[in-house]
Amino acid sequence: MRVVPALLAIVGIGVGRQAGPVAQTTDDLVTRAVRAYGDVELDAAVGYLRRWFASDTATRAPLDQRRLALTYLGAAETLRGNPDSAASAFERLVELDPRARIDELTFPPEVTTRFNAVRARTKVVSIDVAPVTEIRTEGERFVASLYASSPHQLRVVLRRQEGNPVRVIYTGLIGDSLAVRWDGRDSSGAWPGPGRYFLEAFSASNGRGPQRVLQVPLEVAVDAADTLPAPPPLPDSLLLLERRGAGAGVEALLGGLVAGLGLVVLPPLLMPEAEAKPLRFAIAGTIGLAGLAGFLRDLPGGTIEANRRANDELRRDWQARAVARQEENRTRRTRASIAIRAGQPVVVRLAAP
Repeated sequence: MRVVPALLAIVGIGVGRQAGPVAQTTDDLVTRAVRAYGDVELDAAVGYLRRWFASDTATRAPLDQRRLALTYLGAAETLRGNPDSAASAFERLVELDPRARIDELTFPPEVTTRFNAVRARTKVVSIDVAPVTEIRTEGERFVASLYASSPHQLRVVLRRQEGNPVRVIYTGLIGDSLAVRWDGRDSSGAWPGPGRYFLEAFSASNGRGPQRVLQVPLEVAVDAADTLPAPPPLPDSLLLLERRGAGAGVEALLGGLVAGLGLVVLPPLLMPEAEAKPLRFAIAGTIGLAGLAGFLRDLPGGTIEANRRANDELRRDWQARAVARQEENRTRRTRASIAIRAGQPVVVRLAAP
């Protein structure tokens, strides 16, 4: 057993980033445990700490004090030769604060080695977010800072309270730390509706899928400008007929044929003694050809160019108004803002590590 009593007796030293004065409790069990550890009274130190964790005081204690108590509990159990109990204490320490470290100048190698092994296999993260975030412009973001106990695969998702996913914000490896940013929009690029959401960080271990989920409740309030409706479609009543029907051409053809035929047939009927002259037949043929020309000019289904040009102008005007309305709505949406209020993170364990 390797212990440095002179160093270990200093209360509050030995937990790396959590060093500082020990918060006092009503029965002062943590302080007495640290002193007992420094005096190499390991059984007494473990006894004090387990009594403290079993009390209501531990659940209300500050984070620094809980880190300190778990550090000394794991160290004492390691030096007592109880590796499972030591690993359990260190695992609770890492889950409490993934950034917790053991001071190698304060604790012997047996303790630091066991803690580092537990930290390496415990895949968890902590999340820091601002209590309130406002997104008013395109460049602003909601930022969540994540800190990992050790490198592992991480998936960060935003979902509605009723369970519907809104957006996958990050999927990949986290090393020591990671900052993820959300622009306030869902996967389609639209502003989400107001209401309660969850930011969830899924930590995976050794390819076994999610091991633990850390949830941050979010209350989202949206202040969006009203958008304008799209212009109504062009009514058919405004559009001119672009193709000819069968009526005009047939009328011209029949008119020419009837007139020509009448010029040939009627004179002999009205004046039997009149002489049939070639000129009359020529004129009748000309009238018939004129009717045929009119029919060919006004063939059914042919395009009426003047009407087509007028309709094209109407359509271009409608399209310009539709595009202008879309741009106006896009501008209005960029002027929208959302306020995001974050609650305290909650741990949801999916599987034992």
